Amino acid sequence: MSRLLTTDAFRQASNFIKLLARPLERTLFEREFEDGPRQPVEDALAEFQNADGGFGHGIEPDFWMANSSPLATTVALQHITGLSLPPEHPLVSGAIRYLIDSYDSERVGWPKVSWEVEDAPHAPWWNYNPKLDRPFDQADWGNPSAEIVGYLHQYRSIVPEPFLQEVTALAVSNLAGLPDPLESHVMLCYLRLQERLIRDGKDEVSEKLLAAAPAVVTTDPASWRSYHAAPTWFASHPDALLTASLRPAVEAYLDHLIETQASDGSWRPFWNWGEQFPHAWEVARRQWAGYLTLTNLRAFKAFDRLEIG
Repeated sequence: MSRLLTTDAFRQASNFIKLLARPLERTLFEREFEDGPRQPVEDALAEFQNADGGFGHGIEPDFWMANSSPLATTVALQHITGLSLPPEHPLVSGAIRYLIDSYDSERVGWPKVSWEVEDAPHAPWWNYNPKLDRPFDQADWGNPSAEIVGYLHQYRSIVPEPFLQEVTALAVSNLAGLPDPLESHVMLCYLRLQERLIRDGKDEVSEKLLAAAPAVVTTDPASWRSYHAAPTWFASHPDALLTASLRPAVEAYLDHLIETQASDGSWRPFWNWGEQFPHAWEVARRQWAGYLTLTNLRAFKAFDRLEIG
């Protein structure tokens, strides 16, 4: 019989989110677990949006760049798409407008960030590299370009159809040409695209991702204490594309999460910034703990692993 996250453990996690998480994660928790209103979530998201419609200001805790970036905007859209907002809502229309405007037609895709990332605390993997101005690496193109194409499909009523067809063909072609193993974040981006495709290559994308999953997702429990591609990231709910093939690993991983919940009720990041911006990392570490705690509670809820029902 599957283990459940006890009522007391859930209460500890709830208290951590309400006391120490950012307003964004706190309002999302209240909406999803306590039937809270939508407006506070919208207000929290609006704090990260810039006048150009894109998002920045550290919505992705590993880089605090105030300027908009395609990657930060995808993080915002991960939350926005769960709110069932109409295309004309400013959070949606602004984000989609920014993504269309920030498309690099010469390099044929979207960059992750810009050089302004160096003006704010950030993780070492976000150190700006001049190579980022060169043609995109095919193996990394999907992060964030494939995910962006997914959101363009979700809100296709406000996206020029020729542009949507062009970038969809690019995404499908890129994935088809990638050798195994896929980079884990690229795969996550393609999964977010796959969820939003109706036709336009959905079968081809699904087939490739199903075949690639065993080499990408970390299913060995011995590797779950260090940085890993968590099974619940790739199969976050029972109806997800990869759930059937990953179900044993997902169930084992949920047991692992029950065992590794911290004494303060949170789940903490299994990565760090090393020696870079140590004081900022302590803030980012708590922000990530709020995000991970909410993400894990969602997984427990989706797979009926909460004692509270």
